[in-house]
Amino acid sequence: MTTIEPLVQAFREHYPDSGLPRVCRAPGRVNLIGEHMDYNGLPVLPMALDEAILMAFAPRTDGQIRIANVDDRYPALIFQNSAALAPSPPGSWDNYVKAAVSGLNAHLGSDATMGMDILVDSTLRAAEGLSSSSALVVASSLAYLSCLGVELGKGISKLELADLLAGAEQFVGTRGGGMDQAVILCAEEGYATKIDFFPLRLEHVPVPDDHSIIVCSSLVRVEKSGAALHRFNMMPASCRLIAALINRQVQEEFGEDIVIERLGELWLGPLCLTYDEGEEIINAALPHELTTLEAAAARLDEDADSLRSHYFGDMPVPEEGLPLKARARHLQTEFRRVETARDAFLAGDAPAFGVQMNASHTSCADDFFISSEQLDTLVNAARTAGAIGARLTGAGFGGCTANLMPIERVESFVDSVSNAYYRDYLNQPERSADAIRIARSGAGANYLDI
Repeated sequence: MTTIEPLVQAFREHYPDSGLPRVCRAPGRVNLIGEHMDYNGLPVLPMALDEAILMAFAPRTDGQIRIANVDDRYPALIFQNSAALAPSPPGSWDNYVKAAVSGLNAHLGSDATMGMDILVDSTLRAAEGLSSSSALVVASSLAYLSCLGVELGKGISKLELADLLAGAEQFVGTRGGGMDQAVILCAEEGYATKIDFFPLRLEHVPVPDDHSIIVCSSLVRVEKSGAALHRFNMMPASCRLIAALINRQVQEEFGEDIVIERLGELWLGPLCLTYDEGEEIINAALPHELTTLEAAAARLDEDADSLRSHYFGDMPVPEEGLPLKARARHLQTEFRRVETARDAFLAGDAPAFGVQMNASHTSCADDFFISSEQLDTLVNAARTAGAIGARLTGAGFGGCTANLMPIERVESFVDSVSNAYYRDYLNQPERSADAIRIARSGAGANYLDI
């Protein structure tokens, strides 16, 4: 079910006591380059997809929020709206609806008496690194704003809502940045979107029409709000510690009136360092490949146990130390790759963009440690099949790859990757129909006419 009319009919059958619904849409996204950059204050270059979540909804006056999904893997759930919503257990899909409602209640000062009936449909597969979770949060926010009578673009702008939801989604337990919310809300069809942060700024970059972005699924599903929660949260936690150590170095060199909260502020903050000057600061702050908690604590004049609690909570930290230098190296080099890739697309130079994609995957694998055997194998299969650029996309460990291909070679690419990865590596006689698909640039989230 992917069209509006069947969804509306299914809504009326599921909620016979509800009013006539409205429908909103929130797309997924594929990040073309710039992984784990947003929460570090560094730019990214994603593209919204035409694959999307559709949500039919109608207001209720009793404060109940009832959610259901046409996919029976997601059970129907009910919760009572309140000013202090409590999260459900990790992995429960109602947390994404609660994240949007809770964030908007806090922002708008709602008396939290408004309820909703919601029915969700999707052409966007979950746990593939294409931001289905953020799409659900965005769709829920559009539904709730409509039920509250707040007009998007007047009562709150798309940029304001994106900024708000980036923080609100932490209700689910994941600690990410604002890329997903910004591109899902603000994308334009036919364009990728370069996003800068703190403050949020957008630039729409045309995607060459003689090349295709092909998304290939590794078929490894990673539920960020479930068992893999610590693995994902370790990345922003490590980056916060990197920023603290760099801040100490900066204050020793430039004075204590300079404060660095995120790595990106070396270049984009008050210091306005050159790329090379920023690299020198990083190397001075992180002289060793591995940094133990004890060494970091001594540098920051803190107790090691207190530092562990502050940055990592109950996440396990290796006794031999964390690869902070390598992760910082990924971020600084990825910063340059994003800027170069943006220039390549503006110049219509797809091969130059592909070079940056390939280098990005190597950095994600070797310096940020978010790839996997499956992703590396899939990337290699894509390059052998003629991709001029291939890289993992999304937070890592599983999900999909993004691949840049000349349009005239797409068919041979699909056949080659199908054989090399799905048949030979995964030992699957037939790949699923949507494991490889062309990513078509979609528009940002909106309401749909019935």
